[in-house]
Amino acid sequence: MSEVTRSLLQRWGASFRRGADFDSWGQLVEAIDEYQILARHLQKEAQAQHNNSEFTEEQKKTIGKIATCLELRSAALQSTQSQDEFKLEDLKKLEPILKNILTYNKEFPFDVQPVPLRRILAPGEEENLEFEDDEEEGGAGAGSPDSFPARVPGAAIFFEFKHYKPKKRFTSTKCFAFMEMDEIKPGPIIIELYKKPTDFKRKKLQLLTKKPLYLHLHQTLHKE
Repeated sequence: MSEVTRSLLQRWGASFRRGADFDSWGQLVEAIDEYQILARHLQKEAQAQHNNSEFTEEQKKTIGKIATCLELRSAALQSTQSQDEFKLEDLKKLEPILKNILTYNKEFPFDVQPVPLRRILAPGEEENLEFEDDEEEGGAGAGSPDSFPARVPGAAIFFEFKHYKPKKRFTSTKCFAFMEMDEIKPGPIIIELYKKPTDFKRKKLQLLTKKPLYLHLHQTLHKE
């Protein structure tokens, strides 16, 4: 094991423990932030090119699954649904797996799959990532969107949050979100909100705000 990899595993382990500690203390906002930051790092490593990673493909797959579990726990902390939650005691089972990822060769304890890393500009990389100031518009345009129609262009479901501007007499897109096809499954899901205009090609996504603001959905699938 190289010094770089050793240091990386130590940072991952420290982040994992911080998130779990926040979680157990009831500091949910801090726990969610820590879980999501770690999940993003793990997803990035899981999808790194072979030449840029010291991990095997099987190890990277396991790393990606741990990232998925972190996102599931984060979603559970933000959900009002108590059914089928991913619990803290479940997450804690993954700490030794992450710590010993280079030698772990058992079946992963949970039936999950790695989630693709989206190409997102991190908060703060672009200026003016806060909400637009719509106070001068008045009416429904100030504060929250009136509606969010869904579209399905290609291989993702998009949600556009729209609001009416009385003075200008037209409906404007406030922000948008989307779900990948592998995210369509029963249960709760939390997805990020992005700055307009809606980018159906998903080439250059920018988070709407630096704050932890997400679209919370609970999916129920019906078979015809």
